[in-house]
Amino acid sequence: MVSVAFPMTVERQLDEIVEKLSTSDTSPSVRALLIEARRLRSIIANWRTVPPLPKVREEMLARVLHISSAAGDALPPSKRPRPQMALVRDTTHGLDVDTIIRMHRDGRPSRDHTSAIVRVEDPGSTALSEDTMIADREAALPQTPLDVRPVELGADLSPHLVMFNEPHGKRADAYRALRHRLVHAGDPKVIGVTSAGPREGKTTAAINLAAALREGARGRVLLLEANLRAPAVANMMGFTPPVCFGEQLIQHRKAPLAPWTAADPLSPLHVMAVNPKWRRSPLIDPIAFSIAIDRLRMAGYDYIVVDTSPVLDSADVNLIADSVDGLLMTAIAKKSNSKAIKRAMNQIGTMAFLGTVLLE
Repeated sequence: MVSVAFPMTVERQLDEIVEKLSTSDTSPSVRALLIEARRLRSIIANWRTVPPLPKVREEMLARVLHISSAAGDALPPSKRPRPQMALVRDTTHGLDVDTIIRMHRDGRPSRDHTSAIVRVEDPGSTALSEDTMIADREAALPQTPLDVRPVELGADLSPHLVMFNEPHGKRADAYRALRHRLVHAGDPKVIGVTSAGPREGKTTAAINLAAALREGARGRVLLLEANLRAPAVANMMGFTPPVCFGEQLIQHRKAPLAPWTAADPLSPLHVMAVNPKWRRSPLIDPIAFSIAIDRLRMAGYDYIVVDTSPVLDSADVNLIADSVDGLLMTAIAKKSNSKAIKRAMNQIGTMAFLGTVLLE
């Protein structure tokens, strides 16, 4: 096991990174790192009142290590943040901090190789809450090009996809009623769908909601899969994505103005799903995701429905929160745990909460 001690708290380490990046040049790479550092600092500030689960704490440590290393690479020597972490001992794998950082930079999650334990002492700073866009001159950017490829829905669709299997039934009408309520509750354009834990109906609800929005939209609707850990959209809809959305995230971080590839199973409903056979790091890159949403908002979609990871499984929902207009949470009647839902609500914090969808 690797034990890492912080002479300063994680939050103060991020404070220094933010300060160094804020006073540096305004290149896209530095701006992207600054936005990610501020988001991480805001999330970790919530630990004072809502202690994280051990696996979330460990994942956040990995992200702080990664951004500290990336900031060191992006900044001139005089402005690089001071090292705040020192290796205490390694009794299992002989790994040092540089190795852990390199593993995360190369896309290999450390939990497969080592464990990191962090003790956060009394944080002395207050996290800033701000709503920052990657492209602050959005109006000057060109319309996002799309490469739309027709696909066939599977013959054996999941029976839970009522908008396809029972379009005139009562359960399908319930999703149309949900569409109506969302339109009259501010009409959010980018809607995240999540749940407290796994197997609580979030993917089912996301697909059905996207299909219901398709019926009432004047233009196109996009179903976007942001759950890299356990993708399920392609299997439930019975097709193979023409291009994996996870691969597109990587490609578009380097080339944000390049075309995006979407599957077209039922016009005007488009789908960008993760290929279940994709074997890359399950850690979602919040900067790449922000770039994706910024560009896809400009692709002519009336609505974008985002199927996310469960809240309590990771920090993914918190990290992509700034990119969506609001979150729906699903729960299974007589199955979902009310205490887990309450913990999930606490972890979500103050981000826009649109309501709970109870599934039977």
